[in-house]
Amino acid sequence: MAGEIQLEGLDKVLKALSKCDREIQDAALEGVEAGGMNIIADAKDNLRANGSVVTGLLRESGRVIRKGDDITVGFFDTTNKTGYAEYVEYGRPSGKMPPVETLKAWAYKKFQLNDWKEAASMAWAMAKTIAKQGTQPHAFFGPAVKKNYNKITKAVRDAVRKKIR
Repeated sequence: MAGEIQLEGLDKVLKALSKCDREIQDAALEGVEAGGMNIIADAKDNLRANGSVVTGLLRESGRVIRKGDDITVGFFDTTNKTGYAEYVEYGRPSGKMPPVETLKAWAYKKFQLNDWKEAASMAWAMAKTIAKQGTQPHAFFGPAVKKNYNKITKAVRDAVRKKIR
């Protein structure tokens, strides 16, 4: 039939292109993942620099989590699922009392107490004060993201370019 073109081996070409696409995606994801680790490292440095490290729990909760093609970078509290990174980053408005139990270990260490009962009493007083006055923000994550944004973009671009050459 006139005007008809038949390509043999098209399935092989499509398979090769699909493989190339996957390699490019993987390279890009590796760049993002590496950038995420840099963000966490810088955010931890920021926490120390702004005086937000007392127990070390927040600092140690920084993670880069990769599940398939999804990458999540952040600070996650795995013990009580409430987390407080958000309150450190953005502050806490007045009006609601934070969980006293969460503040107990912080008070114990911050004020170098020798008695957990005293720490519980101190934590309750702090929770009431926070409910009344709120807390000031101590940004640590946002500045780390901003600092690494161009580096991550470049790493992803370089990884992709490397794969398509």
